[in-house]
Amino acid sequence: MKLLIFYLALHAHAALASPAAECQADLSRIAHFIEANDAGAGTHLASHGASIAAALASAHTAAGQTLEVAACDSILQTYLKAWRPTHLQLIPAAGTKPGKSQALANSRAPQFSVLGKDTAMLVLPSFNQGHGAALANLLAKHRSELASRKNWIVDVRDNDGGEDAGFAPLRPWLLDAYLPRQGVEYRVTPANIQSQRDVCSYTGDPAACLEQMTPLVERMRMAPAGSFMLFGGERFGSVPVDLEARRPERVAILTDRPCGSSCEQFVLEARTSFRVKIVGRPTMGALDYSNLRPYRLDSGRILFYATTRSTRLPDLHIDAAGIAPDILLPAPADQTAREAEVKQVQRWLEGGPLQAPPR
Repeated sequence: MKLLIFYLALHAHAALASPAAECQADLSRIAHFIEANDAGAGTHLASHGASIAAALASAHTAAGQTLEVAACDSILQTYLKAWRPTHLQLIPAAGTKPGKSQALANSRAPQFSVLGKDTAMLVLPSFNQGHGAALANLLAKHRSELASRKNWIVDVRDNDGGEDAGFAPLRPWLLDAYLPRQGVEYRVTPANIQSQRDVCSYTGDPAACLEQMTPLVERMRMAPAGSFMLFGGERFGSVPVDLEARRPERVAILTDRPCGSSCEQFVLEARTSFRVKIVGRPTMGALDYSNLRPYRLDSGRILFYATTRSTRLPDLHIDAAGIAPDILLPAPADQTAREAEVKQVQRWLEGGPLQAPPR
C-alpha cells in the first residue's frame, strides 16, 4: 500500500471579508468535502457521527469569533481530529509545508552497525522517497556482514513513514517465501477521480506514475459514483518473495508511537515471519485509510484526505490503537535509556534474559 503525500505550491488568493468569514467558509467546505469524498467518512459517521456533528458546531462558533489566521488553522485542525486523528491533514495558507532539507534527509538515511559477532542492527528513521534506494545500497554494501549474523535488530523508532518502496529491499531478508497481502479499495467520486489524474504532476517520475495511474483512472470512471472499487489485486492474497540465501534466524523490530503509515505497513509485513518479534511500544495507528490526495481551498489552505480504505477492514483495525508489540517495553526516559533498550534487546537475542538480571 503506497502512501502518496504531495506538497503543492500555494498561489495568491483573494481575501474574504474577514478572518472569521474566511474561517467559517473553509470549515463548511472541509466538512462537505470530507463527507462526500474521504474513504473513511461513511464508517466514521456511522460510528461517531454525533461527536463529529458536535465538533462541527463548536468549530463554527469558534471560527465566527476568530480574528487571526493562525487561530483558524488550529480550529480547523481540531475539527479534523473529530473525524480521525491521523491521515487528515491541513496545510496552512501561509506557505507550503516545509520540505525536508538535504541535511535532515541525510540524518534520516538508513544506517547499519555491527553490535557483536552474532548481532547486526539496521536503523531506519524514514521510508520517504529516496530512502528505499539508499537501503538497497546499504544492504548490498554490508551483505557479507549481514549474512554472517544470525540476529538482527531493526530499529524503526521515530520512523516518519513514507512509501512502501522505502522498506521493500528488506523483504528478501525478513519474509518467509510468501507475503500475505491485503488490497485497498478506492472511493469513487468525481473529485477523487480528478485527484488520481492530477497526482502525477507532483511526483519525481511522472511517466512511471502515469503508467500506474492511467488504468486506475479508467476503472474508476466506469465504476458507480459513491462506490468503492478494488484495484490491483484481490481483497486477500499472497505474492512470492525471492529470498536471500542466508537470512537472520532471529529478528527484533523496535517500534514506538511515531511509527505510522508506511512504517506500520512494514511492521505488518515483517511480523508474518516466524522469525520476527515486535518489541517496544504500540505504533501510531495511521494505516486503515490512506493514499492521501490534496484538495485546495479558496483561502489557500490545502486539505490532504484519504482516497482508499484497506480490505483488512472491518476485521482488523489499525487506526484504533496502532499495532501492539509482541513484547511491551516502557518508553525510555532519555537518550541513555533509549540506547540501553537496544542493548537489552541484543542480550535477549543472544540468549540472555530480556529483563536485566537482579544485582
